[in-house]
Amino acid sequence: MSRGISDKEVKLRCLSSGGLCAFPGCEKRLIRDGSSVDDPIVIGEIAHIIAESRSGPRGDAAFSDEDRSKHTNLILLCPEHHTIIDRQPNTYSIPVLRQMKADHEGRISALGGEQVMVPVKANVRENIYCTLLPLTHLPDVVFAAPSLFTDGQDEELRKRLRWPSDRDEMTPFLLREGKLFAFHDLRSTAGPFSEVVDRDQVETLRATRLWSEPEGSRRYVSLLNGALRRYTGRRGVRFDPLHKRYYFAPTDKGKERSVTYRSLSGRRVSRKVVWRPIRRSTAEPRNFWWHLAAGLRFHLMGEKQWCLSVRPERHLTVDGETPLAAERIGPRVTSLKAHMYNDLYLSEVNFWREYLSAGKPRAVLKLGKQSAVIDTRLLGIEVIWPGIPGDEKPFRNEAHPEDLFTFAEFKAAIGGDGDIGMGEEPDDDAEG
Repeated sequence: MSRGISDKEVKLRCLSSGGLCAFPGCEKRLIRDGSSVDDPIVIGEIAHIIAESRSGPRGDAAFSDEDRSKHTNLILLCPEHHTIIDRQPNTYSIPVLRQMKADHEGRISALGGEQVMVPVKANVRENIYCTLLPLTHLPDVVFAAPSLFTDGQDEELRKRLRWPSDRDEMTPFLLREGKLFAFHDLRSTAGPFSEVVDRDQVETLRATRLWSEPEGSRRYVSLLNGALRRYTGRRGVRFDPLHKRYYFAPTDKGKERSVTYRSLSGRRVSRKVVWRPIRRSTAEPRNFWWHLAAGLRFHLMGEKQWCLSVRPERHLTVDGETPLAAERIGPRVTSLKAHMYNDLYLSEVNFWREYLSAGKPRAVLKLGKQSAVIDTRLLGIEVIWPGIPGDEKPFRNEAHPEDLFTFAEFKAAIGGDGDIGMGEEPDDDAEG
């Protein structure tokens, strides 16, 4: 049972546990009485909170080898619950097991060591959120036609576009094998691509068919990414193609930048998105700049189920424009992310969904007569589990209320010739 643990540590652990399983709701007596023909037996097992081996359950924590087999890192369990905690190390994490051990020992101490079943704290019921925003509508078709331009001639083609009068309309396109692919109807004589394609040889490609093939799916996502880059660009957010992330740039060269958004508490607050940090010891500016950034990716999750993932990141520059050398970025970003726990991480995700939607229930990417609609409510599920002590900070997964303006915008976006609907529409009697 001890697996190399000293007799002293075994005695300290067993006595402090009162000879009972420490798992909530169990507290099974871990000594089986003997009989006229057999001696009593011990059925308890001593489990490591942080594994004895660094490759074991929860074993990758920064913990010395000497401390791993001390009674402070051990918990007494029945065989069933020992197996459960080691096979579910994410559910039964280090903080959870430490709290479980402390609660059990507290009950035993209060009872003077008596081996009695006592009430235990019930599992908690809460919502676990992922960093995914659902897409409720997507373009139903992609148009393809022979073009005057080919791969790598994107800039030359842009000079020939007939830009839409609506500034909010996106015109993403893709050049492959002498053809142009776009969400806009290439047959239109008044469309943005009318002068750069052969309108008599237009193909109509169903989105669901493209999704079923690796290359077709890649091309569809490329068009979505093109729309997203133009959408974010108009919100003052640039795209870094090297690291495939979006980041805030200064509005004015050499000056810090702040934006206003709705925080998790529901208040309108201002936040720096581009800034030059200060040395605490001397109050002097440091020789680099921080830029708030995020990885934004489209994912096909299932049949007609698409999501946009939001991964908070950072972009670093020398002067607000010139990227910082890679060897100077790693340690700074690693240190920052090491201290970005659940509440801070969700706060960052909330910032991006709020800013990108301009404080509306959804972000709408207009694509001619089609559109992509991104809902601002994070996907989540309700779970019943032991919980994580000290990690009970509130999070409100609320979308902005619908009003006449957002409702009209939504109806206009999905009123085109072919959006795929993948979610519920707002009620027609939505209040203004």
